[in-house]
Amino acid sequence: MNLIMFDMDGTLTDSFSFDENCYVLAIQQALDLPLVMPEWESYPHASSSYCLDAIVRAHLGRPVTPAESEAVQQRMVALMAEIGARNNRHTAEIRGAAACLRTLRAQGHAVAIASGDWAATARHKLTTAKIPYHGLPAAFCDDSHVRTEIMRTSLARAAAHYGVAEFDRVVYVGDALWDIRACRELGWPLVLIAEGGHAERMRAHGATQLVAHYEPLEHFHSALARATPPALAQ
Repeated sequence: MNLIMFDMDGTLTDSFSFDENCYVLAIQQALDLPLVMPEWESYPHASSSYCLDAIVRAHLGRPVTPAESEAVQQRMVALMAEIGARNNRHTAEIRGAAACLRTLRAQGHAVAIASGDWAATARHKLTTAKIPYHGLPAAFCDDSHVRTEIMRTSLARAAAHYGVAEFDRVVYVGDALWDIRACRELGWPLVLIAEGGHAERMRAHGATQLVAHYEPLEHFHSALARATPPALAQ
């Protein structure tokens, strides 16, 4: 059995700037800290939990507490709902993502999710975007702020969920530089969701299989079949 593991933001769901603004506002409002726009690629670990801890350490000189993390998560979910309703702007699917997940499962592939979001914020986004994630094994930054560990946790849960000792093949689907780095470290084949200048930049970092979205699905299936671990950038 093959496992197809998906990132979420920019891979299944499409509203990065909106979500990022809600993340920043949630930190400001829940913790009374200044507005700080995270430079995601500059962090050793691009996950919501790690970035929050880095921001709190920078401003308060100590680690974030569990209560503070919970307050930020709750405020972020509330903001996504409030601002989305007020501006009619909600988290949407990457074109064809929901149909892709349904088709993969119908074809007998194992499917899982590994995201640097918290479980609470991820579920809100996936539900709003109408992604059929219920019942899928998943791991989030609640499990670890290190992306490779999130992916390994999702893999272990997928193996238990699907009742296999190991999968014949594991392919990760992501959209960003940290996905390239993680798949290179783990030796996992990678498909990236990217287009335009972003796609060219990802190719320069070693990505080889890129699609703009999931339509037509045949293009995505072809990328899955040809996927290899990212090469070292030239």
